[in-house]
Amino acid sequence: MTAVSMQAVVPRLFVCLLCVCAASSARAEAAATATREDAVNRNGARYSLSAHGETHAALFQRALLPGTYGAVIADETLLPVYQYAQLSARDLNIASKGSGLDLELSAWCRGELATSSNERGADGDVQAANLGYHQGPFAARFGRQHVAGGAARYARFDGVLVEAELGSGFDARIYTGLSVLPRWNERPGYTYLGAAVDSRLKDPASSSGTLGRADHWLAGGRIGWTASRLRTGLSFHEQHESGGLSRRTLTLDGTSELGASLRAGASASAELEATRISEARAWVDTNPTTFLDLSLEWLHTEPALFLSRQSVLSVFSTAEYDEGGARASVRASDRIALEAGAWAELYSGSRPGARSEVSLRVIADRAGRTFVRLAYARVLTPDNGYHSLRSSLTRRILNQLSGTLEAYAYLYDHAIKSYIASTVYSGTLEYRPGRAVGLLWAASFVRSPYANLDAQTQIRLAYDFDFITTRGGR
Repeated sequence: MTAVSMQAVVPRLFVCLLCVCAASSARAEAAATATREDAVNRNGARYSLSAHGETHAALFQRALLPGTYGAVIADETLLPVYQYAQLSARDLNIASKGSGLDLELSAWCRGELATSSNERGADGDVQAANLGYHQGPFAARFGRQHVAGGAARYARFDGVLVEAELGSGFDARIYTGLSVLPRWNERPGYTYLGAAVDSRLKDPASSSGTLGRADHWLAGGRIGWTASRLRTGLSFHEQHESGGLSRRTLTLDGTSELGASLRAGASASAELEATRISEARAWVDTNPTTFLDLSLEWLHTEPALFLSRQSVLSVFSTAEYDEGGARASVRASDRIALEAGAWAELYSGSRPGARSEVSLRVIADRAGRTFVRLAYARVLTPDNGYHSLRSSLTRRILNQLSGTLEAYAYLYDHAIKSYIASTVYSGTLEYRPGRAVGLLWAASFVRSPYANLDAQTQIRLAYDFDFITTRGGR
């Protein structure tokens, strides 16, 4: 990916977005006052409303190589504009105290302002659209939603989720529905490496880009128990695709406060179809003094078990490995902190590896307007290794204007495609004329073994309105 001339396009986008930003800020302040007055209904019930939106505009040139059957595809210039919107309402009282409705809606759309042979002119998707109801210890949610943590890891689905407090410290959650198939997974002419459909599709350009949703479903649940210093839970998740079982996971997790300054936790996940442990971890955190934090952690994982059982790549098992290490953080003063950590990796059938890092964080002025971070890291793997140097500067230039600068360098032990180093430079400049609106410009330059020059720039307009009532029925 290489940079193209942006002198004619970016200034116009910037001026247009700046005008929209100023107008939106004025409307936002006026709307905030009116909405706060309306945030309490006639019965005195309390609720909250939240609206968030972002507009992203980018300009770059790319070449998708190789094409179908190795065909070379010419460079093309792209100017995509993305719009993100989210609306949520919480605790809408409909009947009596202690019950209410929750609403959530989020979506995105994209318009391509330049001509592209590999992208749709317009696209979009609904990320979440659900209705929730809660009363006392019971809660339910219907529609497009996500579940995270435990055996689910992260999954989006169209269906129902029910939660309940069972008493005596026990709680339960169950969910089921049709898996959401993201629109960005369905690109015309795009070959899905490892997908089962690849073995049946002779010409990717002939794909209709649609899949039968009835074969893509999931279900799962979790039961947990909470005591004064202990929380534990057992969760299960099963997911299917058109070819059959994708994964069947069982996870046990728990955390405990062993003392006023000592906490510990552990979790283990098993793939029942493979009858193997996909991931197990344990950690201990402590802060023996007010200026010192210590952490010990251990991880065992087999990455191939995170792939779908329907993926052809799942049969090429990636070797399991173990990692253990420690991290310490010392606050030398209110403005200076030093962090250091070291970890060792043990790979099955290969040489061991290691990584370490030390960093310094400094608030450079008494007003807290300038923040500096410097870091050095060393990574050793069985095949290669590198030193990394990272630096970042954050500065609030004016009350409404702030910026960041970052510079990274990676120095390889052995050259990769004749490159002995990679460098990354990036910066942002953000203007916030009001509480609810912000305009950000960002740029980055990367040089690596995989791109002689990767230059990108982006403009983002964000508007965020949160209205929460401060009075209501008791």
